[in-house]
Amino acid sequence: MLNRLDALTQTLHEEVPLTRQMGVRVVGYDGISLSATADFGPNVNIHGTAFGGSQFSICAVAGWALLHLKYEAAGLEVLSVLGDASIKYFLPVKGEIRALCRLPEDGTFEPFMKRVGNRERAAITLVTEIWSDERVAARFRGRYSALFG
Repeated sequence: MLNRLDALTQTLHEEVPLTRQMGVRVVGYDGISLSATADFGPNVNIHGTAFGGSQFSICAVAGWALLHLKYEAAGLEVLSVLGDASIKYFLPVKGEIRALCRLPEDGTFEPFMKRVGNRERAAITLVTEIWSDERVAARFRGRYSALFG
């Protein structure tokens, strides 16, 4: 799986150049959750902590990447777009930005994928958390819609 994650990171860097500048890397995927990191240096703010906009951005990318891998595994050519999102910040992040996005546990993912497979309008809310010192530093909620080419 590591090679697939490296390829996905490369795709992100090519398609969304900001991710390269941020030092974003997709570092883990187990079929249920995806983890991504971003370098601290290019994402630091004037307070010496991770910039909130960078945290928002890596969360948005982590959700997109998780859906991308799920679509790929299902053999579907689908794009995702972020239609609505919010983030709450709880703690400052003083090092590498670590984001973890999980599939929802509320039973919404399977019907979502069924609609996607049928090329019907479909949207899903994903939650991504920023972790720092083994605690949740921020929580992002994003509503992603499926787009068909």
